[in-house]
Amino acid sequence: MATQTLDSAAPEKQPSPIAMATPHLVLIGYGVTDTLQITVEAQRLLARYGSAYSLGLPANLAAFLKSQRVKVTDIASRMAPGRDYADSYLDIANFLIGRTAHERPVLFLSPGHPLVFNAIGRYLAMEGRRLELGVQVVPAVSPLDLIVGGIGLDVSTFGLQVFDATRLVARRMPISPLVPAILLHVDGFGQSTAPAAAAAPDLAPLANYLAGCYPANHPATVVTLSDRGMSVAAVALSALPQAAAQLQPGTHLFLDLVRPQQPTGNPA
Repeated sequence: MATQTLDSAAPEKQPSPIAMATPHLVLIGYGVTDTLQITVEAQRLLARYGSAYSLGLPANLAAFLKSQRVKVTDIASRMAPGRDYADSYLDIANFLIGRTAHERPVLFLSPGHPLVFNAIGRYLAMEGRRLELGVQVVPAVSPLDLIVGGIGLDVSTFGLQVFDATRLVARRMPISPLVPAILLHVDGFGQSTAPAAAAAPDLAPLANYLAGCYPANHPATVVTLSDRGMSVAAVALSALPQAAAQLQPGTHLFLDLVRPQQPTGNPA
C-alpha cells in the first residue's frame, strides 16, 4: 500500500467562495472636517445603487454625488425643532428599516463612523440584527480619530477615557483625572430636543461636576471640528461656563491627565 508524506499529499479541495448576499442596510460614513473623505468602497456602493438617504449633506458632497448621478433623499425634516432627540432618532431609524421592504439595499449617509457616537447608526445595526436583516457598515474617520491624531495623544501609553459630555453628568459616571479624557458633543450639552435656533449651552453643571476631580485651574482644550478643519483653544476648567457663548457646532473637550507636582526648593 502506497503511503503519502505530508508534502506529497494531494491538497484538500477548497470550497468555492460564495458571494455575499446584498445587504438590506448599508451605513456609509463621510469625513467630518473634509466631507469628501469617503472611501473607495463607499463611492463604489453609491455609484452601483444610485440612491441614498441623509440628514442633510454638506454642499460639496451633495455636488459630488450629484455629478455621480446618485440621488440623495434628505430626511432631516423628521428632526423637527422641539422634538425629543430620542423620538426623532427612533422615527428616522424605523423609517429606514421600513424602506428595506421596498428597496434593497437602503443606503444611509452620516458623518464619521456610523457606529461611533451615532445613535441612529447603532440602533439600525442592533435592530437589523434582531430582525435578521443584513447590515453593512462602511466607516469614515470619526471625530474621535481626528481628536486623537490632531492632539497627538499617546493612547497606548497613557490610556484614554471617552464620554458623551451630557451623559457623563446626567449619569454621574466616574472619571479619573489620572487618565486623559475626551468629552464629546460639548456644544450640545444638556440638550434633549432639537433647538429651534442656535443657543449657547449652560456648561456650569459640567464644570461643577469636573471640579470634583480636577483642580479649578486645570487646562481644558476646546476642540472644534468643522469643514474648515480642526481648531483648538485652551481654557481653565473654572472658566468653562464663560466660554460657552463662543462654542461652535462640532465642539468637544480634551482633558489631559493631572500630573503630580514636582517638589520645589531644597530639602531641609
